[in-house]
Amino acid sequence: MLLGIAGSLVHYRAACRYGMEEHLAETVGVSYAIGLFLQFLENNLIHNAAVEAVILTVAFWALLFLVEKRKVAESLMERNLYESDPIRHPYAAAGTLIFTIALMTCIFATLDNAVTLGHAGGSMDIGQWPRLILAVSGLVSGVLFDYGKGRYRNLIMYCVTLLSTVCILVIVSGGSFLLGLIVFYLSAGFFVVFFSTGFVRLAGYMRVPQFWAGMGRAVNNLCAILIGSFSVALIRSGDSTKIMIASIGLFVLISIAIYIYTVMGQTDVELPDQERKQEEEQDYFSAFADTYALTEREQEVLKMLLASDEEVQEIANRLYISRAMLYRYISSLNKKTDTNSRIGLIQFYYTWKPEKKADRDD
Repeated sequence: MLLGIAGSLVHYRAACRYGMEEHLAETVGVSYAIGLFLQFLENNLIHNAAVEAVILTVAFWALLFLVEKRKVAESLMERNLYESDPIRHPYAAAGTLIFTIALMTCIFATLDNAVTLGHAGGSMDIGQWPRLILAVSGLVSGVLFDYGKGRYRNLIMYCVTLLSTVCILVIVSGGSFLLGLIVFYLSAGFFVVFFSTGFVRLAGYMRVPQFWAGMGRAVNNLCAILIGSFSVALIRSGDSTKIMIASIGLFVLISIAIYIYTVMGQTDVELPDQERKQEEEQDYFSAFADTYALTEREQEVLKMLLASDEEVQEIANRLYISRAMLYRYISSLNKKTDTNSRIGLIQFYYTWKPEKKADRDD
């Protein structure tokens, strides 16, 4: 329970700090890889139970200290995420993601059980090295999930799930145990980064983000516990037909669930419009600056005036100039645009119509 509470706290703090950044999945993947690497070192270098207990206790309290010590500049609910990265139905997306993760857990837990039973039965000594595969898969998945601003994240996870399903079918049909081992550890890293990233992003849209940020891990652990006995019994039965039917049935449900989740929670559909709008705004500003021959510093001042309704002194502080210098820049802008005040300058900017190319040529 203590680790669960601490984990939820870490997920929430990560959501506050990195929730809307383009490199969120990479942050999750790197953190996951570092944790596994430290675990690998701890397991292989320390062989005294008392020393292990001390190290784990110190690490636990150090984690809480670091998380609480590091203040979050902005809370999730103050970021106005709906404007920057809108999701129309966040709760429907969260519910569908829970269902998707629950179904995927059935696949990955079954593959895990197949590998574990093979190890316990003497088919192969797994040892410690697969943890390094997990770390690598965490790093790779972070990079791939962030590629294209995350628009391929669901598709990549869908392909990984398909590969894992096929691997289960190969194992129960008497195929390579080593193949199942490698595929499991590679796909497990992708799965962890997928559900962690998904709920860290969604947390900002919820009324109680602290509850939702770590939901992915909670759903995964709970479902793994609930289906564990059934999964082991099914594998031990040796009935390959039942296992195949169950695996294929689960994959079909996952296909439907991940499609619905993509429709409900995907914001990338609106990204081209947002990017186009930003490009148009930049083109408009550049045309305005060129028309009135604004210097680079005058452009910086104008951008700050357009973006902020703060007092003159506060704007001057942001620009690292004196109040008098800011007034001189505003006066210069007024003179070039034939306006009389800061408000008049802003109104003129938004009502100004750039000349068309044909008009300029004439």
